[in-house]
Formats: sequence, C-alpha cells, structure tokens
Amino acid sequence: VSYLSCEVLLLLCAVAYPALLVGLLLFFTVIVSFCLAVDGEASKDEDVPHQNPQEPGSGFPKTHGFHWLSGELPVLSKHRLTKTSQRLYACWAVFCCALPSLMVFGTPALMSALARPYPQEVLASLTLLTTMFMFANGAHMVLFAGKGMLELKMAKDVDYSSILPEGAEAEVLHWLILPQYKEDIGVVSMALQSVAASSIAERSIGIVLAMEEREEGARAKTKALMERFEGKFRNMVATYHPPDLPDDPPGKASNLAWAFKDLCGMMSSEEEMSKVVITVADADSEFSAGYFESVSGQFLENGMHDRYTKIWQSPVFHMKNYHRQPSPVIVGTVFTGMTELAMLSDPNAVRFPYSSYSLSMNLARRVGGWDPEWIAEDYHMGIKCFLMTLGETTVDPVMLPTMNYVPEELESWWGTCIARWTQAKRHAMGFSDFAYYFMMLPLAFGFVANAAGGRDRRFYPPHGFWRLLTHGSTLIIRLVNIHVFVGVLSAYGALEAILKLLMVVLFDSSRHIEFLQNKLSVIPASMMVGGIACTLMATMVFMGVYVVLQPRIEGKAVYSSLFLYWLMTAITTAICAPIYFIMLSYAIWQAAFCVLTQSSFEYEVAPKPVLTDVHEEASRPLENLHEETRSE
Repeated sequence: VSYLSCEVLLLLCAVAYPALLVGLLLFFTVIVSFCLAVDGEASKDEDVPHQNPQEPGSGFPKTHGFHWLSGELPVLSKHRLTKTSQRLYACWAVFCCALPSLMVFGTPALMSALARPYPQEVLASLTLLTTMFMFANGAHMVLFAGKGMLELKMAKDVDYSSILPEGAEAEVLHWLILPQYKEDIGVVSMALQSVAASSIAERSIGIVLAMEEREEGARAKTKALMERFEGKFRNMVATYHPPDLPDDPPGKASNLAWAFKDLCGMMSSEEEMSKVVITVADADSEFSAGYFESVSGQFLENGMHDRYTKIWQSPVFHMKNYHRQPSPVIVGTVFTGMTELAMLSDPNAVRFPYSSYSLSMNLARRVGGWDPEWIAEDYHMGIKCFLMTLGETTVDPVMLPTMNYVPEELESWWGTCIARWTQAKRHAMGFSDFAYYFMMLPLAFGFVANAAGGRDRRFYPPHGFWRLLTHGSTLIIRLVNIHVFVGVLSAYGALEAILKLLMVVLFDSSRHIEFLQNKLSVIPASMMVGGIACTLMATMVFMGVYVVLQPRIEGKAVYSSLFLYWLMTAITTAICAPIYFIMLSYAIWQAAFCVLTQSSFEYEVAPKPVLTDVHEEASRPLENLHEETRSE
C-alpha cells in the first residue's frame, strides 16, 4: 500500500521512544509493590544489617560521635519481607538489571521486527523521532545555555564577601569532602587554593582529605597538604579508606561513603549537624569565588524543612586544560558543558547533581549516606535522595562555574583521546541507576502503603506515593533521554538507512516508494537543518562561556582571534560530532551489558593531569613530594 496508518505510526513512535515501555514499567512496579508483604514475625532489629556500623566485620568506621543514618529509611527492608515476597522481589531485581539491555538492544530489535508488517510506518517513526530529538535538544541547549551564559557574566560583578547577613557564618558550617587516589599534589593544591579564596574559609569551611589507604605515600601527601594550607580553613582532617572491604569496590563512591561516615563521627551535637553543608568535589575541581557564600545564602533563605531537601549544583566545565584538548575531545567538552548549563538555567528542567555539588548533612544522613557499590555517585545520590525523601528533594542551581580537567596524557594526542574514552565509559555506567530506580521504587511504594495503614501515616502520608509516581515520571524521562535514546540513536540511524535501501530494491512501483520517501524527507530535513543551526549557535554560546572562563584556563590560547577560535570549534564539532555520538552509544551499550551480566562494577581510572609549570606558587612547598607522586 502507498499510505501511512496514523494509529500505527503513533504507536510505533511510543515504542521507539520508548514511552510505552516506561508506562508499562511503572504499571508493573505498582503491581509488584502491592504484592510485597511484610512478615509480621520479623523483628524490626533485623531491618537492614548495614545500619549497624559498630558490628564487627561490618566494614564501616567506628564512629565516636553521631550515627551516619538519622532514622529508618522509607523503603521496605528486604529482610522483613515474607519468603514469597522475597522470591518475588528477587525476580523483579533480576528483571530490573535486564532493563538497560532491553532498552538499548531490545527496542531496535523490536522495531526491526515490526518493519516487516509496517515498513512505511517504521521508516516514518524512526525518521521523525531522530530528527525531532536532535532539533529539540539543540534548541533547548541554545535557548537556556545562552541564558545561563548571561547569568555567568553577571555573576562576575557581584561582591560575594558582602552577600551574607551579619552572623550568618555561625549559622552555616561547610565541610568539603575531596576523594582522591594517586592525584597529582599540584592539582589537589589548586582545588584547595580555590576554596581558600572564599571569604568565609577560615571561619566556616572545613576540609576532609578522603584518601585511599592503598595509595603509596598517602599519609605523606596528607601531611604536606595540611602544612601547606595550615590556618587557611576552619579545620582540616584526613580519612583513609581501607582496601578489600565487603561490597565496597575501589572508587570515588566507596571513598566518599567512608569519609562521610567518619565525618559524622566527628560531630559534637545534633545542633552542629543541622548547620553543616557537605560539598562533594573531584580532586581537580576549581571553585569560583563566592560559591560557598552563595550556598550559605541559599541554605539560610530556605525554611527549616526545605533547606534539608535541597541539593545545590554549580555548572561544571571540563575546560581547565581546554587549550591542550584534542579536537575529538573538544566536542565532548562543548556538548557536556552546554547541556549542563542549559539544565541549570531552565527553571522547569529535571536536574541531577553532577561531579561537584552540595547538600545538608541532615539530608545525607536521612537517606543513609552514599552507596559504595555504585560508580556514578553523583547521579546515584540525586536519585537516592529523591526516592528516600519520597520525591521531595530538588536540585537548585548556583550559577557560579566550577572548572576541572579532562583526563589527559601529557604530550600524547592519542593518549588523551583514550583517557577521555575511559572516562566516558565510566560515566556511561550511570545507566545502572536506571535499574536501581526501578528496584527501589516498589520498596518505597510498599513502605508508603504500609505506613498509610498504620501509625506512621503522619510521617509518611499517602501523597508521597503519588509524588513518587508523578514527579518520578519526569525523572525517568530524563534518564531515558540521557542514556536510552542517546544509546539507540546510532542503531536507529543504521536501521533507517537499511530500511530505505531495502524498500527501494525490493518493493515494486505500485508502492510508490520514491514518492513516500520524498514526502517524508520534508519535515525531517527542515528539523535537521534547524538542528545543525542550533549546534552552530551552541558553539557561539560556548565561546561566550570561554570568554568568561579564559583567565582560569591553563596555557596560552592557540588563536589570538576569538572568531578563529569559534570557527575552529564549529568545524571540529561538525566533523567529530557524529564520531562522538557513535562512541557514546557504544559506551552506553557496554554499560547496559555490564549491568546485565555483572553484580559489581570496576572503577576504571583514567590518566590524571599533572601540574608542572602552572600554579607554581601554590605547589612550591610541595615540590619534593610532587616529584615523588609523579614517579608513582
């Protein structure tokens, strides 16, 4: 036939996106939650074994102050379920681990199978979806990243030392946790120097150097850093994450989890803990002047309830070594920076914490701290806070740029590309949080349902269920856009090209294939042109951000003319963007397969930057140790 069925076309679009699958998942999640029953004979003391850090062999630090968990988590404990419910949940958990693979492999396979009975509709749905996705994301990036760039420029003129009301410094205490493993000591010094530049550093900011015990020379490095920054902060402590703990793979998440629990043990009172804001940062993060003052201000502006349901996020740009980045790497720098900036600038966006972020200690304790076994700790912590507060947690922007490095091998163009690929594969492991979300959702639903029928109703009212269901749907859509659809774009493009060829070769003239393809190409071609135009405009916005950040970028600019820099960036993006997205899809495919086949994930460490000629003043007292660290 030579016509399209609109009903079939809409249904196929829902399958390919995959909105239909997400709707079915939510439906079955609710069904599973209603089927979970609590064993009335089970003791509440058996709730969750890992909630007792003092237990011998538990693998947690022996805290002498306050516990790192402030109360019962609002999820059903698997240990308190009936035997039948435990078996049901175990099957559900296995299914959730298969979800990423079902999404990125199963959806293209299903569309391929449906191409046999509905070739025209499958071709039309793939063409429309891919071009609409590219255009919509490009337009969103240009509009809101442009708005964000203007906000960054205006923020440069603010005197942040005077924005806090009198006495505010005593009401907010900051602790910066800096997880690190074999980081160059000059890089860590650069990060600490940016924090020390805050007007409240000496009175209100404490530093936790979260070290790995397995790193050779870790204690010597800690001693040198503490000597270098003596008197610059309110307090400065070190924690040492032991190796070979059970369910505790090496990585940033496990190091951070250990440091947080140690920090809780250092607190003297509940009142002190209620004032603490924890900032998590990569060891190469350079904060803007005024970041901590701005977070303090937002913390105090929120009410006593809301301040403990907030995560604060600054736009993160991987541009510290921008002048040394190879062309394929620059494409990732542009798209990542513009996407994150647009999300923070868009007041209606669904946001996740990314790389360096802040939250109250009360919120961290309320959700049970960081989980050591999840590699993408930033996204995971955002999702966990959302679930454990029954949808109350939101991410608020702090429009002051934080800069860090792209992984690199000095004087090696190809080595830096491989280092960035290693980082991309690690970031793609955030796909595992898609499985985590659906694993935890029925436990949260079940807890609310049990609380609604018992004495905990006033603490966990039934509207928590509807908030998780409705607000959680927007969170799922964001995860689908980040991981699923980006992962299937390449497969859809290949399937579309093959389908066009087969239709031309195999279909007879009565099907009017050329007429169909010509008519189908009008709207997608227009959106494709619009998407390319938006990408070029995004590179212009990026150059605006570059102008704001240029004084903080290492090395000399390759071009003296800003126009030449923009032209180079635009050409690089046009040439390398297809390769970048193909490799990104491949990284997502790998992540989906790992979630399906592995029970734990390896934290793959990319080559780290080394400071040599830059920040010499900050690193000079550490020169001997700097050389020792580099040789390791």
